[in-house]
Amino acid sequence: MELKPTLKTSPAVSQQLVLSPRLYQSLSILRLGAPELQELIQKELDENPTLEIPEPSDFDIEAPASSDRELWEDYLGANRGADGSGRGGDLTAAVDASDLTASPVTLSDHLTLQLDLANLPDEQRRIGLAIIGSLDEDGYLREPLEQLSQTINRPVSEIEEVLAVIQRFDPPGVAARSLEECLSIQLRQLNAGEVSRRIAREFLPQVARGSYAEIARTLGVSAARVRNAVELIRKLSPSPGSLFDTSPLAATIIPDVYARPDRGRVRILANREILPSLRLSRIYRDMAKAGGSSDPETSRYIKEKLAEASRLIRDIDQRRATVTKVARAITEAQPDFFTQGPGHLHPLGLEEIADRLQVHPSTVSRAILGKYMSTPYGIFEFRYFFSAGYTTSGGEELASTAVKQRLSALVSNEDTRKPLSDQKIADHLSGEGISISRRTVAKYREAIRIPPSWDRKRAAGAS
Repeated sequence: MELKPTLKTSPAVSQQLVLSPRLYQSLSILRLGAPELQELIQKELDENPTLEIPEPSDFDIEAPASSDRELWEDYLGANRGADGSGRGGDLTAAVDASDLTASPVTLSDHLTLQLDLANLPDEQRRIGLAIIGSLDEDGYLREPLEQLSQTINRPVSEIEEVLAVIQRFDPPGVAARSLEECLSIQLRQLNAGEVSRRIAREFLPQVARGSYAEIARTLGVSAARVRNAVELIRKLSPSPGSLFDTSPLAATIIPDVYARPDRGRVRILANREILPSLRLSRIYRDMAKAGGSSDPETSRYIKEKLAEASRLIRDIDQRRATVTKVARAITEAQPDFFTQGPGHLHPLGLEEIADRLQVHPSTVSRAILGKYMSTPYGIFEFRYFFSAGYTTSGGEELASTAVKQRLSALVSNEDTRKPLSDQKIADHLSGEGISISRRTVAKYREAIRIPPSWDRKRAAGAS
């Protein structure tokens, strides 16, 4: 796995993610939240006979190390029902959060987070939000740039510059203006050769017709090379936005990891109860080794299904390891949160976690999407720990998340007969050393769904 970060300060500078094509499924699984991964596993269990869940008697249960005992007790307690029985056998059971729900992460949410953490100038961020807001459900920018230019009153050249930044975000291919551009963006991130890129740009109709010989003659390459390129193109996603849930229904929160302070540090435990352990069927493995079928087609089918099952098991293990590493890096970057609470978050960007783990920021972006952490202060989405920030007059760095929490506290304690205006809130925060404008207060207030002062006053009067 070769991940090459090339991050620079200029928004126009390219960030390139170089990946082997065989990692495409692995990255797709990394992006999935626990409920979606549960559905995928169930589907594979139904369709792949070589994949199975071991019986409980097949496991060798090892006692946890003494240093982990306290965390294991928390973990097992969260998985124990009211009658004292465990809940881990239920593939769809949520862990200690059955009464909690969360809205599905939308494509707009995912892109806006990456935009916020890109630290673009205000005008470029505004253009970025306009681009994100103009994407359709498939993740395409169908609106002509000239029309968008008239809508937001900015030159096309500036929009193109910001569009190039967004096209480097996750998911690969997002904000493309055509299928050809969508595939080309993904091929560029995969560091694919020029043959694959030209086929995606110029020969999609011939690919659809299966005219590989015609493509080979035109490009002056072998038919085998064209077939290999087409095989790679067929693995790409023609609709990046379809990876995201657009349903308004809320989803049950399932923590991917548990984080608990322990003797001066925070310990991370992956929640293994949310997913079943998987293994290859011994019967089919033996059949494959012995060539147990006289029918070559059957033998080939078994070997293909065993290979698919092996890749799935490997990719799920890799997902668990990556999510756990990212969670551990978050706890190391936000130590005050785990000792003092949510009001003590520091500014944190994707790049900082990527640097800690020596991976590309896009990998971190996938790893935090739809993932949750159970902490002593509640269950939080990984995205909660990432935000730009402020430096107080005392030199302390605070995340915008912490500023929002302080804003919420001010409103909670206000005189309901005289609710605080946005300017009053800004003045209060400035008095605490947090320099913030009225406009930013309004933006944060709306983000945490607090009505304006006049609406709060009316609601108080009605009650």
